[in-house]
Amino acid sequence: MSFHHLLKTSPIFALLDEDDLKQLESFFVPRRYTRGQVIFHMGDDGGSLYFIRKGRVKVTIPSPEGDEVILVILSAGEILGELSLIDGRPRSATVQAMEETEALCLRREDFVGLMRSRFGVALRMLEVLSQRLRDTDVMLAETHFLDINTRLAKKLLDLNKVFGVKEEGGVRIGVRITQKDLASMVGATRESVNKQLRLLREQDIVNLSGGYIRIIDPMRLARRAHIEEWEIVHEGPRSS
Repeated sequence: MSFHHLLKTSPIFALLDEDDLKQLESFFVPRRYTRGQVIFHMGDDGGSLYFIRKGRVKVTIPSPEGDEVILVILSAGEILGELSLIDGRPRSATVQAMEETEALCLRREDFVGLMRSRFGVALRMLEVLSQRLRDTDVMLAETHFLDINTRLAKKLLDLNKVFGVKEEGGVRIGVRITQKDLASMVGATRESVNKQLRLLREQDIVNLSGGYIRIIDPMRLARRAHIEEWEIVHEGPRSS
């Protein structure tokens, strides 16, 4: 997919006309990152916005002991670094490439100028920020009120909704996620996540192969997550 088309389908830039899109494209500077490479660290100066053209990244908050909490995984067409772009303060999280990733960097001065002249862009940015704040609220609530069994099942279904690819015999979550990553996402220890995954495999609900998680029985997984089955049917993964 071309960069121009990605911009047109972006929730932030979709309202721009062709002339504005062309001008915006000229502001972006391409960047490439290898798997595992850090795009920026929490506390770094926040003078730019990143638009993901290809690949996937994880947004994390690291601890002094070397652990991390994964807030979200972002893929092509999504933006990152928006908080620091708005207030000019240091980065509030660390972002690391999970695979070969291409991103385009937009300076804060250029984007702020665009928001001043295009109210629609500013409004969409507020919508993106609001949704991410709501997602964080949900994650905090789930960590406090749901047990590990329910949290893990729900997280697998969330990943399935965003990255799932239908295959024969089930659905593959189309991004390699380690058990350590899963533990970070659900706020649990790696050992407890390993135990729950083992139970899910023994019950033929999921399997692990080639670094990918495959959901064999999404309906049973939904029951473990206390999610209505109609949500799984109507909000399932894309076809491969």
